[in-house]
Amino acid sequence: MTLRPLPPRDSEEASGVESGLMADIAAGSQSAFARLYDLTCAQIFGLILSVIPRRDAAEDVLQDCYLHVWSHAADFDAHRGDVRAWISGIARRRAVERTLSATAGTPVTPPSADGLHPGGATAVA
Repeated sequence: MTLRPLPPRDSEEASGVESGLMADIAAGSQSAFARLYDLTCAQIFGLILSVIPRRDAAEDVLQDCYLHVWSHAADFDAHRGDVRAWISGIARRRAVERTLSATAGTPVTPPSADGLHPGGATAVA
């Protein structure tokens, strides 16, 4: 899989627009949320897919990520970073957590103890 860089964007202008959208989302604006989603979802979904290659699982994480954005928009602090970095951090964390929880239930088969002596030395025949 080859990752292509995103097309350049005027980062200051985009960051300002996205920060304004976050303020509106914190005030309950569904249209601001829809606009932010449209502006950021492709990049965020790509990030999640780089951690979770299964599309259905990645879509679940994307939804969970944006639900968090909606419910915690007031926690966003533009002085600490831009909106995309904040959402990317949420998405990456959720994707890693999903991956770890999926593997946590997988039983691990210990290596065979046949031929081992105390201390881990192998018996020589």
